[in-house]
Amino acid sequence: MVKAVKGVFVECDPATREVLLKLNEKDKFIIEDLDNTHLFINSTHLDRVKWALDELMNENYYKKEQPK
Repeated sequence: MVKAVKGVFVECDPATREVLLKLNEKDKFIIEDLDNTHLFINSTHLDRVKWALDELMNENYYKKEQPK
C-alpha cells in the first residue's frame, strides 16, 4: 500500500543543506534528502525550520563599523 506524506520541496545551497541536516538530528523533519541542493521536508515543520534558519543567520551576521 502506498503512503502519501505532505511535504515541501526545498531548494538551497549546499551550506544551508548541511545546516538543515544538522537541525534534522534533533527534530526529524527531512523526509528525503534528494541531492546537494534539494530536500523534501515535512510541511508541518516548515515554519519552525524557517525560524531556526533565521536565528542562525542573525547569530552569524557581521555588521561592518562605519569609519569615523
